[in-house]
Amino acid sequence: MANDQEIHDRLTRVEEIIEQLDADECDLDKGTRLHEEGQELLAEVREILDNGRGEVVELE
Repeated sequence: MANDQEIHDRLTRVEEIIEQLDADECDLDKGTRLHEEGQELLAEVREILDNGRGEVVELE
C-alpha cells in the first residue's frame, strides 16, 4: 500500500508542473509533455486513494 509520502511527492511534482505552465516558461511541445506527465501523476494519486478506500486507520 502507498504511504502519504508517495502521494505527497506526486502532488508536489504536479504543483511544479502547474507553476511552469502558468509562467509560460515552455514551448508547446514541452507544455504538452508537462501536461501529460501531470495527468499521469494525478491518475496515480487517484488509484492510490481508490485502493485505500474503506480502510480504517486508527490515530492516536
